[in-house]
Amino acid sequence: MSEIENAFARVVVEAEHRALPMAAQLRARSDRRTRRRAVVGTLAVAAVLAAGATVLLPQLGREAPDQVAFPSGTATSSPVTQTSAPPSPPTAGCPSGGFGKTIPAKALVSGTSRDAPDIPLEYRCGEPATGDAEHALPKVCPDGADAGAASILGRRGILAYLKPVQEGYTPNTYFHTVTEYTAPGAATAYLAGLRAAVAACGEYRVGSLRYDYAVTDGPPLGDESLTLTRTIKVDPPAEGMPELAMFQIWVVRVGAYVSVVTDHGWEGSPTSNAEVELDPVLAQAEAKLSAL
Repeated sequence: MSEIENAFARVVVEAEHRALPMAAQLRARSDRRTRRRAVVGTLAVAAVLAAGATVLLPQLGREAPDQVAFPSGTATSSPVTQTSAPPSPPTAGCPSGGFGKTIPAKALVSGTSRDAPDIPLEYRCGEPATGDAEHALPKVCPDGADAGAASILGRRGILAYLKPVQEGYTPNTYFHTVTEYTAPGAATAYLAGLRAAVAACGEYRVGSLRYDYAVTDGPPLGDESLTLTRTIKVDPPAEGMPELAMFQIWVVRVGAYVSVVTDHGWEGSPTSNAEVELDPVLAQAEAKLSAL
């Protein structure tokens, strides 16, 4: 027998003495190897994805932070507590045809007459004043545009008596109107608009009446103030009406509020010595604005 034949014979004998593994064991070993490979592959893919996310997420956050979304169930770091944004300033408008805010009655300087109550002035949002209210505020230009009207939140006014009514004597009257604007800057713009209108607009006629406004010296009140005179000429003259009358108007701003006190006098004539007679009303009007 050759050496090759002897070698094969020894292999056969050795195989007969060893027990070969069962087919089920071989399959189990194969399955375990397959699972290990799958797990290793999955971990490798996860590592690659995690590395990619580490690079890409900061870039996405810089470009569009609101677009970065984490999968459901993924653990994330606690969100950063953000400070609340400052409240938006109020805006003007005419909800339901009226002003959005109501000026409290305490903001107005009531008259001193018990027998003759104050007369409310009718102001409507987005509409020009009519009746007594039309004469309560400066109408410097003939078009009647209300400077800063788009920034008005609320407005309220009265026609009040300067002194108590007595038998056989009717005292002079005054208008007091309080307006709230969206911000102090809007209230300041109203006063600036009045100054500009006085400089730009001159005398104008409404029927037989000629109106003319001028800025005059007045006491400094509130955060800022403006004093005007309204000159009314009757042309042609009418019986029972003065041919020329000058009425004082005081405009006072405190914060976002503007108070307007207008001398109304009596029967077309201004109050005699109005600066002195109306001084207590001006002081109260300023104090009431500061208390709002």
